[in-house]
Amino acid sequence: MKKVFSYFSRTSLLLIFIFQALSSFARQSDSNAQNALFTMHFESTDQNIAPFISRTLSQRAKTIEHFFGKPFAKKFEVRILANRAALNTYWSEAWNIPGLKTECWMVASGTAKELTILSPNAWSEDACEHTIADTLKTQLLLAHELTHVYHGQYNPQPEFEGLDAIGWFVEGLAVLVSGQLDAGHLAAAKEAIEHGKAPTQLANAWSGKYRYGVSGSLVQYIENRYGREKLISLLSSTSEKEILDELQLTEQELLTQWQKAVIEQQKSLSH
Repeated sequence: MKKVFSYFSRTSLLLIFIFQALSSFARQSDSNAQNALFTMHFESTDQNIAPFISRTLSQRAKTIEHFFGKPFAKKFEVRILANRAALNTYWSEAWNIPGLKTECWMVASGTAKELTILSPNAWSEDACEHTIADTLKTQLLLAHELTHVYHGQYNPQPEFEGLDAIGWFVEGLAVLVSGQLDAGHLAAAKEAIEHGKAPTQLANAWSGKYRYGVSGSLVQYIENRYGREKLISLLSSTSEKEILDELQLTEQELLTQWQKAVIEQQKSLSH
């Protein structure tokens, strides 16, 4: 009996050890999940939302690569921050802005090496203008930030430092490629024009309540007029002058022709 007891004791200990090892592996996989394109980091409290985010990013990455005709240049990190405090702390350190306090609508960011997002589990308490129940809007948001990651990987400024003057292009490209423009932001561009709120300078396009529709439709106009190849060639642009020189337009010519195109497009949609 002693031997039998000893055998089963050793067996039980071995099974316990294996179970603990597998549990440990599972916990590590949950907090540091990898695939061919990105490594995802998140807290155990976000195990329920991580698969959705991972699946969405993988699916939307294929759409983005198809749009541009080339794959992502390199692998990147994805971080889900459990709450607003964690997001503020992480961005404060990453962007070297001590004491950063973000606005409630700010929930995600994308650069060449990293996509960070405030956990949708925290949106009801720590965010505004976003709801976890709106699955499509959340997918479009992730696609928007993922487009920034792609753009950053093909731009001399991978963190978009010093590109505020062409914020309209950086953000407008993400609005267009993500599908947010198709989701209704074009109407905002038309409304901005009709209400006399259309930008008179490109640098002001990414501002105010119409910024998504205005910036997205500006980039859409460039693609419609010059073709996708020309649009893709602008990924490496770091200044307004570079973009305008490539298009062989003045700032006012671009803005005037864009307004005309938006109005004509809306007329054709209404018939």
